Amino acid sequence: MKEADILFPRFLREDYQQFRKLQKKVNASIDSVSGMFWVKVKAVVFPLLYIFFVFTTWQQHQSPGIFYAGYFLLGLFMVIIFLSVIHELSHDNVFKSKRLNRTLMYFFDFMGANSYIWKKRHQLMHHNYPNLKGWDSDIEQSNMFKIFPDEPATWFHKRQHRLVFLFYPFYLLNWLLVRDFRDFFSKNRIIKKAVQIPVVEYVKLFVFKLFYFFYMFFVPVLWFHVPVVGVIIGFLLLNFTASVFALGVLLPPHAAVQNEFPETDENAMVNETWLSHQLKTTSDISLSNWFTGFFMGHFNYHVAHHLFPNLSYVYMPQATRVIEAFARESSLPYKQLSMQHALKNHWLLLKNNALEDNIFEETF
Repeated sequence: MKEADILFPRFLREDYQQFRKLQKKVNASIDSVSGMFWVKVKAVVFPLLYIFFVFTTWQQHQSPGIFYAGYFLLGLFMVIIFLSVIHELSHDNVFKSKRLNRTLMYFFDFMGANSYIWKKRHQLMHHNYPNLKGWDSDIEQSNMFKIFPDEPATWFHKRQHRLVFLFYPFYLLNWLLVRDFRDFFSKNRIIKKAVQIPVVEYVKLFVFKLFYFFYMFFVPVLWFHVPVVGVIIGFLLLNFTASVFALGVLLPPHAAVQNEFPETDENAMVNETWLSHQLKTTSDISLSNWFTGFFMGHFNYHVAHHLFPNLSYVYMPQATRVIEAFARESSLPYKQLSMQHALKNHWLLLKNNALEDNIFEETF
């Protein structure tokens, strides 16, 4: 099915001038930020450091404490690379050369994911249609859990707020072994319906996946003489650590009770303007410091990123101040929560959706 055959959702267009006004205010607020130099440095240095840490960890296999601590730190560093490097490369926010950005994106494939299908999911589906039922691929991939309040609850869903602590650590393993392949081969997947995947991308999918498993399992065993059991435990530790860290960062801005989960009508119309939709489905996290900026790409300024995805994360603090003031002046629903509150609200979403009747009470 061709992309042209799909009737994509449409929003009310009455806020175009309002958004243009906000855009001008944001552009006027941005000055020269020296941080762009470090964005470019990290895009080169962080992947090299990751490779260095991988080999260093394997060399320490005779010291179990250091060995497993290395895998734990690799799990954290993998998410840091995704937030501050891969994500920026996907939006061409690092180098002026799109070819260079796309070439460096292949490091995501090196880490086990498929960069092609993730970029399509992220830009085409998630950015345009956050929390929109049937269109946000980030929510589609987690269909084990009931995110939309009006969906029927299964026996699993009725316990999901408890089972979440058991299944969330498997998030990246599911991405690695299941999610990418389903997006390439399952006709029911949103992205499969919306995008014609070139044949060469199918080849890359298998080549990079096989290469990933080769260097993660065979290289440490054959060249560094790491015990097979140690490699398996280390691999699981890396993925469990990265899964918990990644979900703790990525879920609260969208999948939480303070946000809305709209649907399209029979004509694929959304009864909201695009600006209003983004604000009603996205929240900021009031966690801003040097670490979240330098290492985590200002993930907490999520509203600004959704409104201006081609703006580097180094400008997000400035853009957010403008958006917050503009929303207040225009009576728009801008939301900012503490990290603790945001995580609690995600858990409350799962708990409330586990009920037969979803009554959102006393959640703020």
